Parts: sequence; C-alpha cells; structure tokens
Amino acid sequence: MDLSSMGTGIAFSRQLPALLPYLVLAGGGLLVMLVDAFVKSRRKDHLYMLTLLVLLGTVVTVFVDFGGGHTPNSLLGGMLAYEPYTRFFTLLFVAIAMLTATFATSAFDRDGRFRGDFYPLLLFATLGMSVLAAATDLLSLYLGLETMSMAVYVLAGGNRGSVRSSEAGFKYLILGAFSSAFLLFGMALLYGQTGVTSFAGIREALAAGESGGVLLSISVGLILIGFGFKVSMVPFHMWTPDVYDGAPAYVSGYMAAGVKAAGFAALIRFVWLLLPLIADIWFPLLAVLAVVTMTVGNLVALTQTSIKRMLAWSSIAHAGYLLLGVLAMLETARSIGAASRMVPVATAAGGGLLFYLVGYAVMNLGAFGVINFLGKAKSEADTISDYAGLSGRQPLAAAAMAVFMFSLAGIPPTVGFVGKFYIFDAVVKAGMVPLAVWGVINSLLSVYYYLRVVVVMYMHPAGDEAYDGRSWESTFATGILALIVLLLGVYPGALFRMAAITFRYFAF
Repeated sequence: MDLSSMGTGIAFSRQLPALLPYLVLAGGGLLVMLVDAFVKSRRKDHLYMLTLLVLLGTVVTVFVDFGGGHTPNSLLGGMLAYEPYTRFFTLLFVAIAMLTATFATSAFDRDGRFRGDFYPLLLFATLGMSVLAAATDLLSLYLGLETMSMAVYVLAGGNRGSVRSSEAGFKYLILGAFSSAFLLFGMALLYGQTGVTSFAGIREALAAGESGGVLLSISVGLILIGFGFKVSMVPFHMWTPDVYDGAPAYVSGYMAAGVKAAGFAALIRFVWLLLPLIADIWFPLLAVLAVVTMTVGNLVALTQTSIKRMLAWSSIAHAGYLLLGVLAMLETARSIGAASRMVPVATAAGGGLLFYLVGYAVMNLGAFGVINFLGKAKSEADTISDYAGLSGRQPLAAAAMAVFMFSLAGIPPTVGFVGKFYIFDAVVKAGMVPLAVWGVINSLLSVYYYLRVVVVMYMHPAGDEAYDGRSWESTFATGILALIVLLLGVYPGALFRMAAITFRYFAF
C-alpha cells in the first residue's frame, strides 16, 4: 500500500468538513442547471426554492462542525484558510444571495419573464466570493475573483431585450478584463521576485530581504489596481455608475453589497498578511486614494437625478470610508512590534471594517430592494422624481426607504451612523485625526442627496406615472432589512464584538 497516498487521503478527509460550503455551492449550482434543463415549466418557482435550499444547506455546513474540532486551519495545501473570518464572510455572502434571489423572483413574477440561468449564476458568484474571502494564495485569490466576476458579468447584462442592461454587462466585462490583467501581471511580478504564490511564503521571502525595491512597488501597485476596480476606488471607479444604472435593480444591489464586501475581504487579508512589509508602499497611496474616493463620490452624487446612479456614486464614497479603516490597520500594524497597546486599536479597526461591511450590505440591499419593488413590467422607478408622493401611495415602502437613506447618510439611530463611528474612532486612535475629520466632512456632505429622496417621498405630490409595487415577498424582505438597520443602530454591541473577535482571531 502506498503510504503517501494514504496520508493524502486522510489529510483530505480531515479537510472535507471545511470544504463542504464550497462543495454545496458548486454542486448546488450544477444541480439547479440540470433541473432547469430537464424540468420544463413556464414559472421558475421551483428553481427559486431549490436555490434557497442550497443556500440554507451552505449555512448548515458553516455552522455544524462535522470534523469534531479536528479540521486544519489551512486547506488544500495552503490555498484556503479555515477560520472564523472565512465563515463570517461566507454567511454574509449567503444572506446577500438569499435576499437577492427573493428580489429577483418577485421581479420575474412582475415582468412575466423568468430567467432560469439567474439562479445557478447567483450560486456560482456566491461561491467565488466565498473563495475570495478564504484565499491565502495568489492562485486561489485569482480563481475566486474570476469565478465571481464571470458570473456577475452575465447577471449585469442578463436582462434580455434591454439595451441598457446589455451595455452594462459589456462595459463591466471589458473593464473587468483590464483590471484582471493588471492584477495578474502584478501577481506574476510578485511570484517572480519571491518564487512562491502563498501569502505566507511571500511574506517570509520579503522579510528575508530576497526581493524589494522598485519591482516590489510596481507589483503591489498593480495588485492594488485590481483590488481598486472591485471595490470602486477612484480612479478605477468609472464602471460603477454605468453598470449599476444599466443592470436590473436586484443585480445592482447584489453587486453593491456582495462584490464590494468580497473585494474588501480579500484586500484586508492580503494587506494584513503582508504587513508591515508593504505598509510603507501602500499607506501614502491609500491615504490619497481614500480622500479622493470619498470626495469625488459625494460631490458627483450631489448632481444625480437617477436614484441608481446616485447610489452608485454613494457606493464609491463609502469605499473611501472603508479605506480609512484599512489605513488604520496599516498604521497600527507598523507600531504593533514596538507597542503591544496598538493591538486593541488594530482589532477595533478590523472589527469596525467588518461591522461596516455588514451594515453597508443591509442598507444597500434594502434601498435597491425598494427600487426593485416599485418597478413596472418594462421600467424601473429610476429617477428620484418617480418617488414623489410615495408616502401616500406606499407608506411602508416610503418608511423603509427613508430608514435606508438615513442610515446611508450616517444619521442616528441607524447602523450607518454606528458603522461610521467605529471607523472614524479607529482612525483617530491610530493618530490620523485629519483623515477622520475629512471623513466626517464628507459624511455631512452626503446628507443633502440622501435626504433629498426623503423630501421627495414625503413633501412632493405624486406624478401622473406613479410606481406602486405589489410583491409581498419584496415588501416583507425590505421591511425586515429596515428593522435590522434600526436594531443594529440601537444595539450594535453584539455584532461589533463578534466582528472584533473574528478579526482578532484572524489577525493575531
């Protein structure tokens, strides 16, 4: 008997429980494709229910420790990590996918055009996001990124018969290919310098002084461009308003919540595992990019008349706020070796980032859910003027949208206010008071365009072309999201503690 093959089999069997979430998502996507191919039905409710079952099964595999506590922390030869950090983001991505499937199905019922391909693509995109958050190797990082991106390209342009949707998918595909090329080129240069692809191996090689200088700056700079595209960082943001505007509202919400969270999950891991080696290179770059990103996003959002484009530019501004949290991590990491008192500051910054990503996902899913809910068969409630008088026609939808707008603006008592407080508090504790002040100024600037939607809903008379939704599923989902926004704003402690513990376990 080959003892090496036996050892490999035993090692894989120990890793299998940790790999089950990825296997369930991948197998579920294939199963939904087969069911769609062989079960002929005009309606696609069975695909929706099957997709929900797959996602619920993924949740079970995340929570249940089938390995009895003996599962290793590193999977597939160091390609993936198995830790609270990965489980945290997997659960977040699954929750986002569940809500997106609900919003999409209600839109299909309204339009009478059912997309059977939507459900497997949603599962594959969620799979890519989960791999991206768990990646500890350049190869698995790129694999997760492309798995997610390829599925989202099709989702963005999947509204057949719509020129805007086709244009959105095409733009996202072309610009996404360019960003992937930059990322891959940077990875190739980094591999050429260190001879390894694992983050741990790269860190050891850089710490040993085997590489560095100008070539290291170029390689990590190219990688930053790839990450910048996914998180909508200026100047790699120009795809965002066009794609959000052209894609169906349920896909725009999925991108705003899921794709951004996945990009930051990978960025946080990459930055932290290579700290403090790349801190001196990235800190000045990210400081400038954070300031420019939040400023450009808020200034352009002020002029928008389309609510989807306004939320797109708003998402760019929120990327700037999140970058402030990354900067706090960078700054504290450079001091941790000399002062252990900086460890709690780094933990607070990481916990604040994770908390903000959850809150941001809830806010955006809810806002785009209301847009999706109010759409008609061949058009969406896209312009801000379409919401005039909504409080009289749809008081619950108007109240939910008002909650989401208040939260995005950072007005208490909402999760948006608490999330920004955690981020700015970590930035101040890291000694970057001017950046925190600039973030607060930008947050105040955003209040105008968010509250403009509330004013239109409650103080303007309804127009001739009124948009009135009728989907009880979307109504229920947006109502739950509005309650979560308020609940996390009033009682944020439990989620923040969980986020901080998750980050501390991952980082230290």
